[in-house]
Amino acid sequence: MRLIVCLLFCTSAAVLSAQYGGPRLFLDIPSFYVHTPNAEKTGERVGAGLEVAMNVGAHWGVTRLGLGATYTLNPGSEEFAKTTMWRPYAIMEAGAGLYRSNGNQCAKSHQSAYTAMGKAGVRYDFNREAIAVSEGIEPNRLDFVLGVELGYFFIRDVFRNTEFLLQGNYHTQAKVISANVGFKLFLNLRANR
Repeated sequence: MRLIVCLLFCTSAAVLSAQYGGPRLFLDIPSFYVHTPNAEKTGERVGAGLEVAMNVGAHWGVTRLGLGATYTLNPGSEEFAKTTMWRPYAIMEAGAGLYRSNGNQCAKSHQSAYTAMGKAGVRYDFNREAIAVSEGIEPNRLDFVLGVELGYFFIRDVFRNTEFLLQGNYHTQAKVISANVGFKLFLNLRANR
């Protein structure tokens, strides 16, 4: 598993270094999303999340470092206020595929652009009690994550945009699939304003 993560990071680094004009820098500030830490048990735990991340990307890949937090509860509980949990985390990810691009490689305003990529990374959870795990597994603060990210946005402004986002992640230590649906507000820090 560590070899796969290492290879994905190395592949992303090679893609970034080969990108004409240097890498693009995107600051996701912030991402808002509806979240379920275990897609198989969505009715037992659901909530929302917020994340800030720095992305170094090319049209065919990205590396990302970020901090975030989720707030979840059990909506089926009669006293759901007592089931609330905060789950702050840090992430480091690399992805390969179509990253915030279109046929013009996002070079023009007033067009649609897309994200469709596979990703791998490491996640560190600060609150061990809030980690969703499969039965019989002890929560581990450090987890390796494999996932898919799909996004769509309309380029109103080359510098500042909002992306609609779908994410699915498989947590290899916890053996659960988490899901996020939401929006990323992001700044293209290399755009000519």
